[in-house]
Amino acid sequence: MLKAVNDDFRSIFGGRSFMTAMCVALNHATGSAHVVGAGHPPLLILRRNGSTESIPSVAPPLGLVERSEFAETALDFEPGDAFLLYTDGLFGSSKHQPRRLTPQQLQNMLDHSAPTAELLLKRILDRAMPNNAKDSLSDDITAMAVRRMAHQ
Repeated sequence: MLKAVNDDFRSIFGGRSFMTAMCVALNHATGSAHVVGAGHPPLLILRRNGSTESIPSVAPPLGLVERSEFAETALDFEPGDAFLLYTDGLFGSSKHQPRRLTPQQLQNMLDHSAPTAELLLKRILDRAMPNNAKDSLSDDITAMAVRRMAHQ
């Protein structure tokens, strides 16, 4: 999929622009997944036992290289496992904080006791956002948490 996006992006912008991406194709019934990243912050995985993993992007950002190789990482998610997709806006600066987080600090924030993906994401954003409402961010933030639930 990222090869097609890269080709389209290059045909439109001719190598004058780029973007990062992380794609997770997840089979919700089996928990099997394939992950591929292009210059994007790492996918963070939280296992139900509390251990964490980080899956880095191995390809350059989309649009930079005409013939990039997009290697997939195969993963299995068990019930209770979760993952976090996010943009680099979480690492940006604000007026009063020159640097908020690193990927390692974000990985350490993953709370396996959060019972839902919504609460996991809320806890991360509560810790990552500036404390002062007047302290604006230097970049936009997008984040999504997904947790595999047990079959009902």
